[in-house]
Amino acid sequence: MSEQPPIAFIGLGAMGFGMATHLVKRGYPVTGFDVWAPTLERFQAAGGHAATTPAAAVADKPFCVCMVATAQQAQAVLLEGPDAAVPALPQGAALLLCSTVPCDYVQSLERQLVEAGRGDILLVDAPVSGGAARAAEGTLSIMAGLSEAAEAKAKPILLELADPAKLFIVPGGVGGGSNLKMVHQVLAACQILAASEAMGFAQALGLDLAVAQKAVEQSDAWNFMFEHRTPRMLTQFKPIASAVNIIVKDTKIITAEARRSGFPVPMTTRAEEGYQQAVDKGYGLDDDSSLLRLYTEVPRDGAQESSAQTDEAKLALVIDLLKAINLCAAAESLSFSSAVGLDLDQVLNLCVDAAGASKGLKVHGPGLISAINAGAESKSWGPKEGEPTVEEFANKLGAALLEAGRVKVSLPLGAKALEIFGQASKFGSNLGVTSIVNVWPRNVLSTCPTFPFLILNPIRDACSNPAALRPHFMTHGLPTADPAETDKCHWCQLRSFATHKTLPVSIFNDLNDEVVNPKFRFIEESELTPDVPVAEDSFRAGCNCTDDKECMYSTCQCLDEMDPDSDEDDDQDFTSTATNRRKRFAYHSKGHRAGLLRRRILMSREPIYECHEGCSCSLACPNRVVQRGRTVPLQIFRTEDRGWGVRSGHDIQRGQFVDRYLGEVITSEEADRRRAESTISRRKDVYLFALDKFSDPDSPDPLLAAAAFEVDGEWKSGPTRFINHSCEPNMRIFARVGDHADKHIHDLALFAIRDIPAGEELTFDYVDGQGSMDTDADDPSKVKDMTKCKCGTKSCRGFLW
Repeated sequence: MSEQPPIAFIGLGAMGFGMATHLVKRGYPVTGFDVWAPTLERFQAAGGHAATTPAAAVADKPFCVCMVATAQQAQAVLLEGPDAAVPALPQGAALLLCSTVPCDYVQSLERQLVEAGRGDILLVDAPVSGGAARAAEGTLSIMAGLSEAAEAKAKPILLELADPAKLFIVPGGVGGGSNLKMVHQVLAACQILAASEAMGFAQALGLDLAVAQKAVEQSDAWNFMFEHRTPRMLTQFKPIASAVNIIVKDTKIITAEARRSGFPVPMTTRAEEGYQQAVDKGYGLDDDSSLLRLYTEVPRDGAQESSAQTDEAKLALVIDLLKAINLCAAAESLSFSSAVGLDLDQVLNLCVDAAGASKGLKVHGPGLISAINAGAESKSWGPKEGEPTVEEFANKLGAALLEAGRVKVSLPLGAKALEIFGQASKFGSNLGVTSIVNVWPRNVLSTCPTFPFLILNPIRDACSNPAALRPHFMTHGLPTADPAETDKCHWCQLRSFATHKTLPVSIFNDLNDEVVNPKFRFIEESELTPDVPVAEDSFRAGCNCTDDKECMYSTCQCLDEMDPDSDEDDDQDFTSTATNRRKRFAYHSKGHRAGLLRRRILMSREPIYECHEGCSCSLACPNRVVQRGRTVPLQIFRTEDRGWGVRSGHDIQRGQFVDRYLGEVITSEEADRRRAESTISRRKDVYLFALDKFSDPDSPDPLLAAAAFEVDGEWKSGPTRFINHSCEPNMRIFARVGDHADKHIHDLALFAIRDIPAGEELTFDYVDGQGSMDTDADDPSKVKDMTKCKCGTKSCRGFLW
């Protein structure tokens, strides 16, 4: 064997130790770092070298594998403190992040490397799956999102750690691997708890657990997690192979991303509730097979004998329970995969032979994908040959839950699955069981022969204006394409958005042949014209909070000008000190409302102060909601009588940030000039918004004492430029400030002021209810120059201005 390059390995836990020792056996000089000294001693005994700091581990190593448990740990070992790894990595090193972390963290890590002057480091987003045994064998499943340069350098190392057939290169670069791992963990999260739920049900039915284990493994209810967890259920949950806290962390990644994107994950959310219950009982450090205690160590007052007369009948109930959970988990995973823009065939190829595998996924996975791709058409599909119906699955699951009620054991995952089957039956109980994917919203992937194009169409499964799209599909992806033409293409502009894959913007018109004005340009950030001054660097400042949680309180410098809370502090935090810290930031911090505007702010017109790029906190800081960007996919659509409008295919919660109003930031003089130049000056006012929230002629800040700047979104803006006015709006614009030195060019952030169901047109009040048209409306000489309102609501004021 030729001499192998040296490798640094940070994080020698259950998975990391197996991966690192496998590399040692393959002849690589591996230097390991771990915070637990006994682990380092074990690693040395296995032939590895030990380092006392991350920096020492990576010195002169062209490869570094990071396999710590969380994003916070990764941030600490890679970038924080004097002994961080990144500054010590040699030029052009490959950094393989194999931890399961959120997609937005690994993408932020890529940005941080550039900001730290280490853009030469080739980052590989490479989470793994397969368990400690496969880690030691070098047969893991690896999901890798990376650049071509990173692939060329790191692929030999990835192939050492993975089964060659299980190395998945995910399109889209850094972040794609983490997204693929996330949707895989939907299966893992549901099926780890399902294993305990099935065995808890078996025990309540009076079955021998070893007999139940064998019967399930030989049935259509088999899944990987059941096979690998149940043996430890029979040995007092020993040895500890995977702690409860690990799956808690992975599950929270899924539900957090689902909340951020507005995508429902009911099965995973129910599993998360079970895991939190286990943590609250003190099981966090125990093996996750110990979740069985949630079902067996609870009172069963009033329990009756099972009505099932034979063990075979009882086993059939357990099997039917697990089959239904497996199928709902598969449908949720694949539906979420579609929502985040992953290749569904690649997802299936990974999951059927990884830790999320199940017999149900293998059998029904292709049908679930077909139903997702078919869209609304699948709501009328009858069962294919050999495929059970929704009704058959629901009836068997219902019988299992009925028996569970008799023997007094709670089956929360099973109950949620039955709820999903109930929703699916609204489309027709005699439909094939794969039609349950219609319970979840979806993105439809429309493809042309050469170029995939993601179009959000939860409302209509069709692509608008094929003639307008044809140049984009047929020519704009070719090397011979005219750059000037692609630069003007609205679809190319939208595809260039960083959020295109996860939160796409689409354009839809089924009324006529109208298209968005070709002169208009979609942008992701407002553009300052040359005569708009920016603050000097010496006036810029950020908070010094080293813990993101500190950014919620009055001690955070970014919140100096926020009024302290006086009401509805349902998530108020009291420290262990004698002084109560009051939450001062604008958002809820806990539970299902995390990240939503608090009632006091939502009902006011107060500005929102957020942390920003100049702060010490991370991008995950709870006080960076607007900075993280749009939270829902949007569709620009043609209305009957008001031109273009905007809607979302996702439900939007009251207090949820939607998007910013963007445009060219111009001086008041330039704004007046553009009004005068406009053919219909009143029409120009529809697109001009004054940045006057902090204007004060007596301000010591000359930028605030001067005439307010304005944002002109007529010819350059984002999708919110097409949002129509309403006198009874469902959104409101708030002034959002990052760096306080930029108050004169603050953001215009749109938040929902009530729950907005999917498909409802988004609106805001262009004048925010300020002023009254009553007096002018009574003057016939003025009415002819006023702009009529077409919102048609009961409270319509009749005129905009």
